[in-house]
Amino acid sequence: MGEPIPGEKIKIFLSLGSNLGDKKANLSKCRENLQKEGIKIHKTSSLYLTPPWGKTDQPEFLNQVIEAETTLSPRELLSLIKKIEKEMGRKSRGKWGPRIIDIDILFYGDKIIEEENLVIPHPLITERAFVLVPLHEIAPEFLHPLKKEKIKSLLPRLERK
Repeated sequence: MGEPIPGEKIKIFLSLGSNLGDKKANLSKCRENLQKEGIKIHKTSSLYLTPPWGKTDQPEFLNQVIEAETTLSPRELLSLIKKIEKEMGRKSRGKWGPRIIDIDILFYGDKIIEEENLVIPHPLITERAFVLVPLHEIAPEFLHPLKKEKIKSLLPRLERK
């Protein structure tokens, strides 16, 4: 997939999660840090307290989805996210382990990207209620570029699972 035109504003959706420390403050600080780095946030979902996914022997998560815009390329966005996570004190605790902050790129416009360490749309969107429910709250009409379906039509299938 081609890189965006320099300076072009791209609509992105990010999933934010925290299950260590002051979870609500961690999400707030994360949003502040994103904005300081030039990510313009347009919409934020409600906060959702959810059970851990994947690795279940850990504290509950507080999750949120944001709609924003950026002029960064997908790789630059990923680098920024990793930098913010590290600055906020995220430590590697294994796959799906507890974390102060977790930021996932859900969508980058309508781009489909499959590279080493970067897959967009996020491959587990349709399997995770903690992503799909807040995403539906702020963008029910958004068209999943791979599934070719609106978020509002993906949610009922998750609920049946």
